[in-house]
Amino acid sequence: MMNVIVQAKSLKVTRALREFIQRQSRKLEKLKDLKVSKVTVYLEQDTRKSTNTKKVSVKYSIEVPGKALWVEIDGYDFYDAIVDATDAALRKMRQNKEKKTDYRHLSQKTSLA
Repeated sequence: MMNVIVQAKSLKVTRALREFIQRQSRKLEKLKDLKVSKVTVYLEQDTRKSTNTKKVSVKYSIEVPGKALWVEIDGYDFYDAIVDATDAALRKMRQNKEKKTDYRHLSQKTSLA
């Protein structure tokens, strides 16, 4: 079972938002080869009055054996940014898995030659 931690800066995390993050984070368990031990989600809201229209930031720290993967997404609201960050995290995890697989294939080919 994966551990999901939600941390927020300058805002209170509602129960609905926490449950939404946990549901989204469960998608990261779909990649069977990568054992995710812990996911930390950092939420930040820009409280300054600025011309920047993206007001929220969602950062994922995903701990897989031997590595921590980071993803950061800025958005207009937390729910959309969390979905985008989850998708980006899945892409990054797949790339990481493919790198390992490619490396193994290359090392096997060179040892056979």
